[in-house]
Amino acid sequence: MNATRSIYDFVLEFMIFFFGLGVFFVPSSMPFNWWIIPSISAILFLFEYRKSTPKNLKAAILLGTFLMVFDFVFENVGTLVFGYWGTSGSSLFILAVPLEVMLTCFFGGTAWALYVLSAHTSFIARYRNQSHKSLRYALILLNLLFFGAGGAAAEWCLIQRGVMYYAGGWTTPHAFVAYLATWTMLHVLLNKLRPFEVAHVVPAEGRGV
Repeated sequence: MNATRSIYDFVLEFMIFFFGLGVFFVPSSMPFNWWIIPSISAILFLFEYRKSTPKNLKAAILLGTFLMVFDFVFENVGTLVFGYWGTSGSSLFILAVPLEVMLTCFFGGTAWALYVLSAHTSFIARYRNQSHKSLRYALILLNLLFFGAGGAAAEWCLIQRGVMYYAGGWTTPHAFVAYLATWTMLHVLLNKLRPFEVAHVVPAEGRGV
């Protein structure tokens, strides 16, 4: 598999991602379909799979599985124990969690991990004269803020569509903190599964990772 990335790869991937976000943010009279979310996640996974290496793929699948299990427990506790939120309109609920959300966590989490392992090293390879640690931390911080805000905004849109609700004092700022904490945990776990090393950043023709 070719592990290199071009600017066109980044543009195409962000177009897919923001098309998925558009489903949430663009007002529509059409009923919301939960299957849109895992479909976009699966497309992103397939896109990242083309650029993956065996070691990266193994770590990413483990992380995607962890996110799916963690989210399943977290959502059920929040809904069934504390009554902080709830959802409706899914084709199948497993306890309180839509099946579509579980698939989104797996495919989306796996795609995200592959993206971080590939794109971060590719980006740092282009700026070898900079401190790789400072660049790495800056990318992680941007990632945390993006997914913290994006996750909270997506849930706000689900509430506007009438397929999700908050209760018991839970609000959008709480969701932002929860997403921020979750992605911080995922970064730590991913670094344990596949530690980032400068040695991973090598010219495309010499990659053997």
